[in-house]
Formats: sequence, structure tokens, C-alpha cells
Amino acid sequence: MKRWIITLMFAAMGASAQLTGQSLEQIKIAADAGDPAAQDALAVRDSANAEIWYRKAAEQGYAHSEGQLGHRLLSSSRTNFGLKPADRAAMRDEALKWIVLAANQGDAQGQADMALLCLNGELVKQDYVEAYKWGELCSESLNFDVFSGPQGRSVRDAAILKMNADQIAEARRRVAEFVPHQPNKSDLPDPAWVQKIKLHGISGAGDHRLAIINDETFEKGDQTALKIDGKSVKVTCLEIRESSVSVAIDGIEGTHELKMAEK
Repeated sequence: MKRWIITLMFAAMGASAQLTGQSLEQIKIAADAGDPAAQDALAVRDSANAEIWYRKAAEQGYAHSEGQLGHRLLSSSRTNFGLKPADRAAMRDEALKWIVLAANQGDAQGQADMALLCLNGELVKQDYVEAYKWGELCSESLNFDVFSGPQGRSVRDAAILKMNADQIAEARRRVAEFVPHQPNKSDLPDPAWVQKIKLHGISGAGDHRLAIINDETFEKGDQTALKIDGKSVKVTCLEIRESSVSVAIDGIEGTHELKMAEK
């Protein structure tokens, strides 16, 4: 497994090394022609347009740019107080997408951000095992910098203090089995706001049951837009049972089971 990581990391480092000897003019010409490695390198030199260049490379699947773009968007969502709630929510959703893509492909910045998000339960469900995994992988990475490497180790250590022996063993197993890859849908965590969709009550019986979800009344088959974290989310009620409801959430893969919220 480690050989896979080393091979991919040296491939990325090789692309950067090839650009190191090139002039700014050559890098700019290559970036304008669509070369993602050149676009990534240019982002470092063109700070005023860094996000533009990182985005161009990220959209071509360049992992380092995905990590940098995700990190910048996440930071902006936290510090730009002039954003409207819906715009902030959209920015955070996009940040999470790029961070997940980068982390699963072995990018240290993506892994460092993913570790911290999992530790704090920010944007994703709080998960100490995943926080340990991403923090450890980041600290082992050949492409970590002075920020991401130490952050990965500190997040891993913070997670350890909250874990039991079984959780630590599971985290170690996940680290050992990790291979950098293009993530599939099963790798994508549900955004944290999904947990804010709650079932508050069920009335009636059989085919005449009604469900109250986030203060909205649903019959089977109803679709209603719920306001969550400043964004409008369409929720479709698929099935109403005696004590649970099955729903589909717009933009989220698969179905979700809602159980009666605790009072």
C-alpha cells in the first residue's frame, strides 16, 4: 500500500520538478494552454488569481489544486462575514467536495482539512476514527508542508484522547488499507446539515399516516423544501412507518431513514 502512495507522490513531485526549471513565461503559456500542473504552479506565483488557477487545475482532477481550492473556500466561508447564508452554505458544500476529492487522492492539505472536519463534526458527521485516519495519513505524506503535516499529527493525537482501544485498532486498519484513488460515491460523507433533518412526529395509520419533519407535514410521496443552514433543501417522503420515515434528500445519494427525534 505504501508503495502506491510513494509512486503517486513522486509522480506529482516529478511534475512539479519539471516546472521548477521553467521560466514564468513558459509556465504561463502552458497554463493558458490548459496544463493542470502549470496552472497549479502559476497559482503559487499569481496570488491575486490563485483561486482561478487552482480551480482550472482542480476541474481537471489535479489533486494538489483540489486540496488548495477546498482549503481556500473553507477559509473564506469562515472569515467572509459579508456572505449571505445561502452563499456561505454553497461555498462550504463546494469546499467539502474538493477536500474529499483531494484527501482520497493522497493530497496532504485535503487530508489535513478532512481530519479536522471529522474531529470537530464540521460539515460532516463527527467521527474520531476518520479524524485519526486522515491525520495519520497526512503526517505520513511525502507532500505535506509546514502547515498540514503538524496539523495532521495534532488532530490524530486529539482524536486518540477520545477513542477506545477498538476504535484505535479500526483507525490503524483504515490507515494500513488506504490506497490513493479517485473517490466513488461511497467515499463521499453526508454533509453535517443532513443531521438537522429530523422526524418530530407520526400520526394516523396504514396508508393514511402523516409525518412531521422539521415542522412540515408530509404524506407519502410529498416533496417539500426545508430551510437548513440558510439553504433550501428538497426532501421527498418515500415511506412512513410506525416509528420511522424513509426520505430522499435532493443532492444526496441514496435514501435516509429518519427515526423519531429525542425530546
